[in-house]
Amino acid sequence: MSKSESVVQKWLRDNVQTYPNSNIVYAHADAALSRHPTIRPKTDVYTYDDGRTQLLLCLHGLLPISFRAASYNIPIAVWVPREYPRSPPIAYVVPTSDMLVRPGPDTDTSGRCLIEYLRNWERKCEGCDLVALLDAMKEAFSRQPPVYAKPKDVTAAQQPHPSCPPSSAPDYAARPPAPIPPERYPTAQHMASPAPPPNGPPPLPAKPGYSATSPPITSRSVSVPVPQANANFRTEPPTNVHAKISSELASLSQAMALDAERLRANQTDLLAGEPAIRDEMARLEAVRDVCRGVAARLEQVVAAGERNVAELRRKGDPEVDELVCSTTIVYNQLVNLVAEDNAIEDTIYHLHRALNAGRIDLERFLRVRILTASPPPFRPSPAAGGISLLGLRGYHPS
Repeated sequence: MSKSESVVQKWLRDNVQTYPNSNIVYAHADAALSRHPTIRPKTDVYTYDDGRTQLLLCLHGLLPISFRAASYNIPIAVWVPREYPRSPPIAYVVPTSDMLVRPGPDTDTSGRCLIEYLRNWERKCEGCDLVALLDAMKEAFSRQPPVYAKPKDVTAAQQPHPSCPPSSAPDYAARPPAPIPPERYPTAQHMASPAPPPNGPPPLPAKPGYSATSPPITSRSVSVPVPQANANFRTEPPTNVHAKISSELASLSQAMALDAERLRANQTDLLAGEPAIRDEMARLEAVRDVCRGVAARLEQVVAAGERNVAELRRKGDPEVDELVCSTTIVYNQLVNLVAEDNAIEDTIYHLHRALNAGRIDLERFLRVRILTASPPPFRPSPAAGGISLLGLRGYHPS
């Protein structure tokens, strides 16, 4: 083992001590570095999608692939999470400044690798390691590279001369020439074209790959100069311009007259509707005053009801005997006597029914009948319409 390798291994062993499975991480990372010499280790802060940050081990570098019989180096970075090997590594393609990521089934737009090996990692994590991951990435990238070179901008080789006056024509020289199919090459007959006007745009440079003796391809050929055509239009207008302008003016005048008539009708309607609006406002104000008066009375009634409820709550619930009472003591005694008389009558009635039904014998009926035969000392007299003193025992009203 060389001295440089021992230094890398010592650094790797010291920086994986924070991992729970530090021995497995060290063994897999050391095997990956030995298998791929273009990969180097480092520690850096990784930011997850939910905003969490962690200091993780990262294996970064160039992964050589072969695509269409040509060799390419793909810049990658593989982050080893804390839960490794139970959680799969996080692999990214890191394009340089002159590369762009090619999204596909194995790579998303951010450059994260989504190869099948990583998708199956959690299902069989005990049989996965970093060496097999790098080999799987190399195989997937060899089928379809995840990056491609940026297209270079085509710039014009010849710029306008500073002494030429500015022209209002668009700068066609700044645009790239139209692409020409590779199987069709212009001949000398097709390449010949009239020279551009002095004030026109300069010719574009020749397409790369043509000989220096070939004449340049112009961006366009102008048969009639545009300034001359404008001058002819100003000096010799068509004969039907006056008639066309007159027709347009008449149409515009008619449309404006219709609009003016419509606006005047709208003004008349608005002026006529002003008295109706004022009457409606006066009626609504009267209704508002009535509603305010009713609301004030309702507030007074509600306040009085709340006071009564508060007074009743303060007095508490009345007794059962106080629910039926008269205004004087004599009337209360009379109520009690009438209640007793009614109770005696009900008792005699039910005794008769019991005797007829055979539930009691005649002796018991007579005994109870004798006890309840005395009438109350006070009984209302139907003939006199008042209260009379009845002192005779055994009196029965007819």
